[in-house]
Amino acid sequence: MTRTIDETSLERAIVRHCSPTLAGLKPASLFTFPGDFTAPDAAARRCALEAAIDACAHQVMPAGLALCVLAWRSCGALVYVYRPHELAAYLADRRAAVPLSRAGYDLSTLESCLATLAERLSAMEGKRPAAAQATGQPCPCTKRGCARAFPHELGFFLGYPYEDVSAFIEHAGQDYLAVGPWKVYSNLEGALATFARFRTATAKMLRAHESGSRLMQLAVATTR
Repeated sequence: MTRTIDETSLERAIVRHCSPTLAGLKPASLFTFPGDFTAPDAAARRCALEAAIDACAHQVMPAGLALCVLAWRSCGALVYVYRPHELAAYLADRRAAVPLSRAGYDLSTLESCLATLAERLSAMEGKRPAAAQATGQPCPCTKRGCARAFPHELGFFLGYPYEDVSAFIEHAGQDYLAVGPWKVYSNLEGALATFARFRTATAKMLRAHESGSRLMQLAVATTR
């Protein structure tokens, strides 16, 4: 998919996919910015996206947010929008720290955790879904993002409920009660209420952005 790569297009994608994080409702969001970023001629596209990320990061830094690319894929770049302080606190909880440590993550710093996650995401670039392998087609991405493999512990890095991430890993993504931004295994009522808050925040920020508000005006500074 060919897409203009500049601050405006990235800003629009961030609002569409990361409004709950901009609003302070969750510590991190991840989305795919479409385009082939692994081809021999992809250097210019990577540079353009990195410049756009730097520009958007400058806008949201005062609100305590950061941006980076976790992996470059042939179907798009995995752009990570996160709140370092809140994410570090979330990962420090033993409900995330214990399973992540067992999975081989170095929990000494947030940077080391994200470096390991980035390595695992990049290593999965060549692992296409079974449907794609059967047809010989490239990654069958959808409007929701990249359909290639993701490490199961990714849910911890998106701030999903600890119990649901652990159950997702245990059940290999099956036997869930409901599905929305994540697969729900416990506290269904609470999860559905959270899904509704996410939708409301996204709709509100999309309207504001379409009316001219920039990321710097939309990003909420949370109390530490």
